[in-house]
Amino acid sequence: MVFMEQELISIPFDNSKIDGLFYRTKVWNREHEKEPIVVHVHGFLGNFLDGSQRFLPPILARAGYSSLAINTRMANFSLFFGYGILEDTVPQLDRVITFLKELGYRNIILSGYSLGGCIVLRYAALRNSPDVYPSLKGVITLATPYSMPDSVRRRWEKWGSEPSYEEVYNRARELLKPDPYNSQEDRTILIYKARGHTYRPEHTEIYTYKTWWFLAGPEADGAKAYKQIERIKIPILLIQGWHDEVINPIETYDLAQLAISAGNRDVSAFYVNAGHTLEGKEEEVGEIIIKWLDRRFK
Repeated sequence: MVFMEQELISIPFDNSKIDGLFYRTKVWNREHEKEPIVVHVHGFLGNFLDGSQRFLPPILARAGYSSLAINTRMANFSLFFGYGILEDTVPQLDRVITFLKELGYRNIILSGYSLGGCIVLRYAALRNSPDVYPSLKGVITLATPYSMPDSVRRRWEKWGSEPSYEEVYNRARELLKPDPYNSQEDRTILIYKARGHTYRPEHTEIYTYKTWWFLAGPEADGAKAYKQIERIKIPILLIQGWHDEVINPIETYDLAQLAISAGNRDVSAFYVNAGHTLEGKEEEVGEIIIKWLDRRFK
């Protein structure tokens, strides 16, 4: 029999903290308790309400797998105020993994939804030595783009964003030179008609020039999943909706092919009959992940 404890936690990190929602499973006979634990990384909204962070932990817990859903520096309003730099999530994930190892977990899987998929692929690409990072055992991505910059560009061009992608790039390049990461110059920008054809708030995106540069700009290599996945040698599971209105389903196939061509012998890709949020297929997605985990780590 499996029992679940749900707890909101804060992991100390430098002078701040990393918020997490911990779904810890306990089984009647601890010898049958399952590892690995799955760390879930959010999409654009964060707050444990977005995508797979919301629905996967309870599903996995019923199968005996613990989860930790976290907010990174990319969550909530950080993109609006200049703090949401994708590269800065790497030391945060280092701290989360250290925290879990201190609790006794030896096998850790990173799972990311949409933007979170780009984050976990970037991390796994940088931490790709099994000798140095032995506890990192696999990566799961859900509804993750082939390249976040290309995905944003296509969406803006589709709806005729104001300002355009090229206009934002030229302004950012001028404002942040010569070193975008260390530049003290930054300001908030509104992109109208970024997600639809109107000027309503739901069709508007907000960034600062710096957060846009490292997430959606043409030089944001860390957000280009296809450049990261080639460097990952641990097991990879990619899940995508056939009717995704944000990500072209063929992008998942292309990512899988790149990983296989680069020599990864354990790459799996699954499709479900759903859109970008995977709504309505949550249980099916959970079963795919559970079977994938059982076959490799049971």
